[in-house]
Amino acid sequence: MTDLVVLSLEAWDQVWRRNQHLVAGLLRADPTVRVLFVEPAADPLYAVLRDRVVPRPGAGLRPGPVLSGVDGGRLFLLQPTKWLPRKVDSQVDERLAGTVVGAARRLGFRDPVLWVNDPSGAATLRATGWRALYDITDDWLLADRTPAEHARLVTDETLLLDRAAEVVVCSPTLAATKSASRPVHLVPNAVDLAAYQRDSGRPKDLPSGPVALYVGTVHSDRMDLPLLARTGVALAERATVVCVGPAPLAAADRDRLAAAGVVLLGPRPADTIPGYLRHADVLLVPHLVTPFTQSLDPIKRYEYRAAARPVVATPVAGFVESGLPRLTITAPAGFPAAVLAALPPPTDAFGGRGADTALPPVDTAVPDWADRVEQIREIVNLVAGSRVSRARPTVAIAHDYLTQRGGAERVVLAMRAAFPEATVYTTLYDPAGTYPEFADASVVTSPLNRIGVLRRNHRLALPFLAWATGRLRVDVDVVLVSTSGWAHGVRSTGRRIVYCHNPARWLYQTDDYLGSDSRRSATRAALAVLRPWLTRWDRRAARSADRYLANSRVVRDRVRAAYGIEATVLPAPHAIGGGAEDEVGALSDWADAGFHLVVSRLLPYKNVDVVVAAFAGMPSRRLVVVGGGPGRAALVRDLPPNVRVVSGVSDAQLRWLYARASALVAPSLEDYGLTPLEAASFGVPTLALEAGGYLDTVAPGVSGLFFAEPTPAAVTAAVEAGERHTWSAEAIRAHAARYSQEEFVAALRRYVEELAEEPMSR
Repeated sequence: MTDLVVLSLEAWDQVWRRNQHLVAGLLRADPTVRVLFVEPAADPLYAVLRDRVVPRPGAGLRPGPVLSGVDGGRLFLLQPTKWLPRKVDSQVDERLAGTVVGAARRLGFRDPVLWVNDPSGAATLRATGWRALYDITDDWLLADRTPAEHARLVTDETLLLDRAAEVVVCSPTLAATKSASRPVHLVPNAVDLAAYQRDSGRPKDLPSGPVALYVGTVHSDRMDLPLLARTGVALAERATVVCVGPAPLAAADRDRLAAAGVVLLGPRPADTIPGYLRHADVLLVPHLVTPFTQSLDPIKRYEYRAAARPVVATPVAGFVESGLPRLTITAPAGFPAAVLAALPPPTDAFGGRGADTALPPVDTAVPDWADRVEQIREIVNLVAGSRVSRARPTVAIAHDYLTQRGGAERVVLAMRAAFPEATVYTTLYDPAGTYPEFADASVVTSPLNRIGVLRRNHRLALPFLAWATGRLRVDVDVVLVSTSGWAHGVRSTGRRIVYCHNPARWLYQTDDYLGSDSRRSATRAALAVLRPWLTRWDRRAARSADRYLANSRVVRDRVRAAYGIEATVLPAPHAIGGGAEDEVGALSDWADAGFHLVVSRLLPYKNVDVVVAAFAGMPSRRLVVVGGGPGRAALVRDLPPNVRVVSGVSDAQLRWLYARASALVAPSLEDYGLTPLEAASFGVPTLALEAGGYLDTVAPGVSGLFFAEPTPAAVTAAVEAGERHTWSAEAIRAHAARYSQEEFVAALRRYVEELAEEPMSR
């Protein structure tokens, strides 16, 4: 049995479009096929604001209509509800995807083929990994949309083109543009030829007298509404302009068309459309000519040909060079006059053609939907036999909080480089406080994020972070967790890989985290009360992981001590080099003379004050400290003149600093030594404390030197030794190259794919 979940741009209603014709044909051709046809979501709030109607939720899951030649219980319809706009609910597509997945499960669709016509269906593919067919009927990347909407469409289509097993396009233009990134199948539109060959009388709701008819959706993306109105006015004495089809227009546009004499009949059942077309006097295509409309293969091209009536069209794709025998192509300026010229001369006293005027024979050379069904059936079978999507598991990223700029946040950016479509889940997100690259990510936050003071100071949220992490639910194949204490507690239905920067420092290294002068602080008091509960929570969360990775050997040993888990060491990458540089104005007078550099958050355990004290005793040498944090105020209170502190620097400014530094001084007990690798990528050596993560990332004598203890005397001795040492910038850069982002990304992808193939252990 083949189960299909079809994500359509159009509802299944009386107006049959491409999806209905193809789906109905597949159901008739293969009795083992079942279909869940997902319609566009109902949008009650938008309906109230635009049309001022009573808001109605979507119709939900229900049996589909009875189709001739198809047994019952094989077609189901689903209309979800979109309660809030994307501007308010950034996860609306993910929520709609959850509704689709739930409906499929209720129907017993265990491993369906996903047929995506609506680009927002990328969220469903991301959430499920179902084998997918991407059916492109409109190039929405060329439509007039806001920058945010366009960016979302680009992201969605990139994912679909990358992960769909097969891609179908309906026009030669789409075939030319989309095949640039991957192979595609061209399956144009067609017509139900048998419906045009049946006798059909003149529909009773057609106005009397000559009629210039448009059949299709009256939509501002395609229709030149001012041209339609001008045509209505120009034909007022000779004929009536009539539109048959949905008209999702603003009230002002409807009123403007009505004032011009244009009759909007609205949608009509598909089996009556041949009667409207056959009894019209001239058929209209008053389309806009834009890159978007030039990508289309309009179904009306085939319907108009089958009807064998005169056609007047703007020079739009599908009609130019179509070979229609009674076609007039004209620019908008000449369109109304061309329609008047195409009207037949009146043959009765009322200006009509007369009741006995014979209709021309149907043009039987037009392609039939039956042929297209066979094409699409072969492609669906290809998709059903593939495992493309399953080979690329769906991935999300979880991180403690995105409120600062540091090594852990750079690791998350590297994770996004490995899985650019992954949504990032975090407790708190402060765009101004962290790296600007996260603005391009889809970020889901906990309820705590609504409290501004917590976004600006995550330490105040410490008593609530375990609760907040538990409010984050992730439904993907693999969750990639970046954590130093919280994110491993997210709720997930799939597997999880934890990349540990350090076990919770506030639980296992409290004095290092808070500093020895904070014994009466409110945070320390809260920790004393919460420690037993937090420790149980932390260890339970750690045990939920399927695989543990550590950024260094020292962190691997701490993971073993805290959790009894053997972690694999995967060094974090450096990614600061290779871009433009931007001068730090406050240091321009030091640019040529050189300086030693410290890059660090200003926290008690970072020992930055020790380096400042050392340089206070070396007045002939200069020190630049880059960083911010709770210790900044105390640090800058009594700086010697040869030391400067800068905060909030951009990556371009940090590159400028590294490129001009004599050496990096790294005095803290770090879980991982990232800054020595950043400096090494510029050929700059490091003077590092001989402890922690620096043991993994500093090569003694090649990329740096160690000092034994964080004291001013030890730092002074290291600075003097570094100045006596002969350094090779080439050898230093070669050392940094071993820790590249490319190596890290490849390893992460390998771990994720291996884990996705393993059976669930829980």
